[in-house]
Amino acid sequence: MKKRIDKIEHILNKCTGCMACVDACPTSCINSIENNGGFKYTVIDEAACVNCGKCYSVCPIETQPKYNEEQKLYAAYSIDKSGRKRGSSGGIFELLAKHFAGQGFYTCGAAFDGNTLKHRIVSPTENVEPLLKSKYLQSDTEGIYKKIAELLKNGEKVFFCGTPCQVAALVNSIPEKLRGQLFTADIICHGVPSQKMFDSYIAELGKKHKGEISDFSFRIKDNRFKHAHGYSFKVTQNGKESTVNGIYTDSTYYNAFKKYLIFRESCYNCQYATLERVSDITLADFWGIEKYNFDGNVDQGVSMIITNTQKGMEAFLSIKEQTVCQEFPLQYGIDSNYCLTNSTKKPKARDSVIEEFDAYGYTHIADKYFDTGFVEKVYWLVPPSLRTLIRKLRG
Repeated sequence: MKKRIDKIEHILNKCTGCMACVDACPTSCINSIENNGGFKYTVIDEAACVNCGKCYSVCPIETQPKYNEEQKLYAAYSIDKSGRKRGSSGGIFELLAKHFAGQGFYTCGAAFDGNTLKHRIVSPTENVEPLLKSKYLQSDTEGIYKKIAELLKNGEKVFFCGTPCQVAALVNSIPEKLRGQLFTADIICHGVPSQKMFDSYIAELGKKHKGEISDFSFRIKDNRFKHAHGYSFKVTQNGKESTVNGIYTDSTYYNAFKKYLIFRESCYNCQYATLERVSDITLADFWGIEKYNFDGNVDQGVSMIITNTQKGMEAFLSIKEQTVCQEFPLQYGIDSNYCLTNSTKKPKARDSVIEEFDAYGYTHIADKYFDTGFVEKVYWLVPPSLRTLIRKLRG
């Protein structure tokens, strides 16, 4: 009998929710279910299972494809101001997507379908804008591995972007002979909340604003606080639409994300928080770039780019002329982005948050755990110049 995913020790604590096992099963005997906190896991129908071991072979918990080629680290942003604004950091993902589209690649990334986050494939001629920006919840990838495998079998090429565990699941799902047609980018990930948690938050917003909530967007840059974590959403009331803007301190969900209170269990012991990346290129925010003598304007966000393979380096060089770019030692990336080499630390209250969410609902945990401190709220009300001075005084 070959190994199966349900035989992995402590599987419920380790499962990343990638759903690759569902796609890989030839008898469709693996189904996704929601567990505590609304996180997706899988169950196996024993009667239909033929013990082929394919679920185990694609699982990113047990099979971790990692590259050991020379890595280079860059700080960069798009010289196209509108493109930079459309992205969460420096607009590099959009430049890569457009480059690959010009080479005939399909692009696959996370996009909202209403208020539900799913991985979506767009053709070389389609608009990639729905795939842009950070989305702070787990994207549903069930079914996407089959679709990508089918495209590759038909001779197409695909550019895929996701969390490291999603990238690993995809690479495991693709026959080695077809991987040359695949280019992968991973993000430096802090952790993922569940769709159910986000849906509950959206429902609370609907009650508060007495309307239908749509187009929730994280990391908007045109907020009056000039904050990296601005957000916006639309409210429809009696056929009239309005836009609400704020920063994370105004949002219980966003604040909970920033406090690491609502992540999947496996995120607190992530096997992919390491320099041994699983993708061709790694993308992230270059936090704290101001202290590294970067020869550029940092006000609208700067991307951190790590090229992990020769393919990754060639892809970045193909867009480099469209960026303001500077190479830095790899250690700068380690120093400025904790989750490049470390899992997010699990807060003491996290398990209570999930248990009480299941028992009492979102409003209860938001009132009890997600509030922002008074000092922090006041800090973001003062002018940006004064905030800069405060940071300097605090070192």
